[in-house]
Amino acid sequence: MSAGGTSLSGRLAVVTAGTAGIGRAIVERLVAEGAAVIATGTSSDRAESLRKEVGSAVRTVIGDGSQLEHLDQVAAVVAEDGRGVDILVLNAGRDVDATPIVETTPDMFDHVSDLNFRGTFLAARAIVPSMAEGGRIVLVSSIAAHNGGAGHAVYNATKAAVRSLARTLTAELADRRIRANVVSPGPIATAGFDKFTGGDAAVEQAVASHIPVGRIGRPEEVASAVFFLASEASSFIAGAELVVDGGMSQV
Repeated sequence: MSAGGTSLSGRLAVVTAGTAGIGRAIVERLVAEGAAVIATGTSSDRAESLRKEVGSAVRTVIGDGSQLEHLDQVAAVVAEDGRGVDILVLNAGRDVDATPIVETTPDMFDHVSDLNFRGTFLAARAIVPSMAEGGRIVLVSSIAAHNGGAGHAVYNATKAAVRSLARTLTAELADRRIRANVVSPGPIATAGFDKFTGGDAAVEQAVASHIPVGRIGRPEEVASAVFFLASEASSFIAGAELVVDGGMSQV
């Protein structure tokens, strides 16, 4: 656990899509730093695995993050806790296989947009009223928000919208001293990245060759950035974006 003003002891956090990948690493880090966490996810098995590994500091809520009913359920669990939410991490997102814009169907568009932006927006709408004075919001975007990667137009655009949302949340919640910031990961070793590479080591190495640090990132490295923005160590940072990509998009 961190010392001084960075400790999250006694804090309550909500992490969407917190039972796998980057989200799970975020939950594990916040718990290690002293927080109690309500994590959402879509898999009961992954939720059970998380609870067994992390312990009683974690509660899970299973459902589809794009659905109002699920978000209302999360808000109800928060209300039952009786404390204000100190940290809100909006991490849920998904994509479809690479598809040109002219071949993207309305259903494909909705599948991505309904979770990545609509779900993120509505999750903020549901939880922000229960946040404590001086709380922190961390939205997980992507370096894809700043590029025109072919075949991923909806993902790219929705992640840009998530980055924009942090600015508006910061402006609207300033009177409550709630700060909103963004973490934008690059290539990270998750199941989603494995799907992208097809498990091909040569493809992974080709991606890594474009990263100045020389390797693919780890979920816990993104979690460290989220922890920084969720702690008092970032007390004078608001509406900003922290890129976690080994320099890939910066040089």
